[in-house]
Amino acid sequence: MSVNVDTQRTSRFVEPWPYVALGSSALVFMALIASPFFKRTLVSKNVSVSTGKPVKLKEFTLKPQPIGALRVDAEAWIRTNQWVTYEIQLLDQQGKLIASAVKQAWKESGRWYEDGESGTWAEQDLKGGLDVRVKKEEKVTLAINVLGYGAGRSSINLPVPFKVKVENGVVDTRHLWPGFFGSLALGVMAYLSIPQIGKQVIKESLNDSDPSGRGTVGGANRLVRVNVDVKSDETSPKELEVRLFINNSYGEQVYTTSEVMKLNFKKEDGKIEGASGNVQKFFLFDVQDSYGFQVEVLPDSPVDRTILKVKDGARTRHPVDVVYIHGDSVDRTQSQNV
Repeated sequence: MSVNVDTQRTSRFVEPWPYVALGSSALVFMALIASPFFKRTLVSKNVSVSTGKPVKLKEFTLKPQPIGALRVDAEAWIRTNQWVTYEIQLLDQQGKLIASAVKQAWKESGRWYEDGESGTWAEQDLKGGLDVRVKKEEKVTLAINVLGYGAGRSSINLPVPFKVKVENGVVDTRHLWPGFFGSLALGVMAYLSIPQIGKQVIKESLNDSDPSGRGTVGGANRLVRVNVDVKSDETSPKELEVRLFINNSYGEQVYTTSEVMKLNFKKEDGKIEGASGNVQKFFLFDVQDSYGFQVEVLPDSPVDRTILKVKDGARTRHPVDVVYIHGDSVDRTQSQNV
């Protein structure tokens, strides 16, 4: 039998999708940050409009633009318990309506009584808006028209004050925020789930220091992840030695290593209650075969539990050191055919 073992750092098995989602989140966040810099104020003024008598505010030229749109915001100023229905209009050079938005605005207040208690409440919905994008350059005129104004069922024949603001190059961030948080959540979930990718071949838990197991792993582009988790008592040293042995289907040893496991100590009221640690290794075998994995933890006296987990077809979050084991299955097959 001839076995060649070498270790290389590789990014072949890095799972890209979490980074695609997180990259999308970054792009959306950059759009949110940059969006205010595209805005340019065209109109900002106060006007009074009587019912049925539209007021033209300004004529300006709309041009096609790759980012943002023209936004018209209007806010009615009315007294409590009044309502007003108004229309934001964009007219062409012949005075014909080319775009509009109707708003039913109101402002209310009152008192409430419940279980011997009372108080006041106040609500309002006064703001209306219109977003416009054009495919070709066009001159338009902005106008505000009051369709109805009153209190309850009574009409009021007085002008309605409005605050009007027109901005160009406005990006509607209402849809960007859900996109940002959605892609960020998907990216985080995908990132956290990477260690779960692959088929669980071995999971041996032992209230001792030397678990072992056998499973079929390996093959072309099949990354094997080996995890050793240890829980130990308060007498543990700062580090433990973890020995890993791998045997082929004929019981012949093809790999062995000794790793240092640093322990994390759990304290309560300043007293050490226990410790835990983890060692992780990655392997790539030439040909799929049955392999035995055996662990020894030294010193074993403080060890309460050792868990051996082996996954086949694993993926990684970042480039990792991979132990390449070449030639064992190939040489064995050739020797049987002689």
